[in-house]
Amino acid sequence: MSIDMFSRGKEVFNRAKHESAERVFSQALKMLANSSDKNYQRVAAALGRIAESKQQKMAAEWIGGYLSPGSPGAAYLNRVLKNTHPNVRKKYIARTIVSLFFRDPGVSRRLIKEAGINAPNLIVISPTMRCNLDCVGCYAGNYTRADDLDPEIMDRVITEAKEIGVRFFVITGGEPFVYKPLLGLFEKHNDVAFQVYTNGTLIDEQLADDLVELGNVAPAISVEGFRRETDQRRGEGTFDKVMRAMDNLRERGAVFAFSTTASRKNIDTITSDEFADLMIEKGAAYGWYFSYVPIGKSPDLAYMPTPMERDRLRRGVQRLRREKPILAADFWNDGTLTGGCLAAGRKFVHINNNGDVEPCVFCHFATDNIKQTSLLEALQSPFFQSIRDRQPFGHNLLRPCPIIDHPEVVRETVEKHGAYATHEGAESLVTELQDGLDQYADGMEQVAEPVWKTEYQWAQEWLDEEQHAAAARADEKNRERSKTDKQTAM
Repeated sequence: MSIDMFSRGKEVFNRAKHESAERVFSQALKMLANSSDKNYQRVAAALGRIAESKQQKMAAEWIGGYLSPGSPGAAYLNRVLKNTHPNVRKKYIARTIVSLFFRDPGVSRRLIKEAGINAPNLIVISPTMRCNLDCVGCYAGNYTRADDLDPEIMDRVITEAKEIGVRFFVITGGEPFVYKPLLGLFEKHNDVAFQVYTNGTLIDEQLADDLVELGNVAPAISVEGFRRETDQRRGEGTFDKVMRAMDNLRERGAVFAFSTTASRKNIDTITSDEFADLMIEKGAAYGWYFSYVPIGKSPDLAYMPTPMERDRLRRGVQRLRREKPILAADFWNDGTLTGGCLAAGRKFVHINNNGDVEPCVFCHFATDNIKQTSLLEALQSPFFQSIRDRQPFGHNLLRPCPIIDHPEVVRETVEKHGAYATHEGAESLVTELQDGLDQYADGMEQVAEPVWKTEYQWAQEWLDEEQHAAAARADEKNRERSKTDKQTAM
């Protein structure tokens, strides 16, 4: 038997194993609806038994704590499972659990051996940058249908991603639901799950019906707080449209999330009990918190949360997780839960509407375009490999980002590999904004270091030996840079 035939045989076996796990989880979730706390704890114990990797075992341990007596986990599961349509429970919830938390480590081992890369957990695609809104600080601008990604190319990317074990995709933009081929692609690839970041204004009753019928799609709807904060950034009347979209989805049993951008104007609002209670009332299953990053049409460092405000966001999100029956994730402050930065193919990459393969949805530089290369070749690029070699950029996972926490990483890798800017104004990260970003990173280090030492001893367990070595190298390089800067200043 040839190596290729053997590899294909293993892929078929792994796919069958994956699908079997999805069916098991779907049936378990069905039985858990309106179940007892003891049954939830049995599920947590079962997850612990099937977990294989160190990260999977730690995730299972967290789930066990979340479902323990006195924690909000049981109330959360009751709320979500009771109100979710069976089609969505099977095709999105069960599939997402298996895809993101309990992937077969053998897939990654095969890719490392044969291609020298890890298998990403997900792929982010922006098929269009067109949008019906004009939000402050957004990098979407004046685009036409001619600027959209060809649906045949998007179809190929999804197919290639599935071949290397990816079964979860994030769709963003622009406003994804203005892209007419989108629902057809969801239907064609009904063996994977999709999360769609959307402003929500186009989710009427018909679209909500379509999403539930598909079953494998969960919208993540942008909201900046209450009416004042949302309309101030996204335009008058947007908040009311968002609330109607959430009602349309909840009434039909769809799973959806809220997504909010933290700035200096809204941190206390979006981490308040009142905001969390509203999202729970509206039916959101989970939520994403993103700190504003100075990219887009008019990048503004003054809009970023200060280091102290970012720490306040961290504490606020953690409190909501402890006290409220809703899951909340903080994209930057939860770097401790992911082993640091996810970009450049370590866990995901971003493909924009022009086909440029970017390290991250916030890092608009590339050396490859998916129109001229395969997904696997793009993941193997020296540009991405250079970033991965430096991850996690330092020992403190509360500072995971190469844009705002370690800005020298973006500057040095872009220059070394001749990466081109993929969006108008993207080059500002490595030009006029660099001094301000360096100052921000230094301030964040002063705030995060004592927190890391006193509250996050457990987080070191996320790092394997190679990551520890990379972190040590990054720390040494940062110390050298700091010493050089001081000498220059003298």
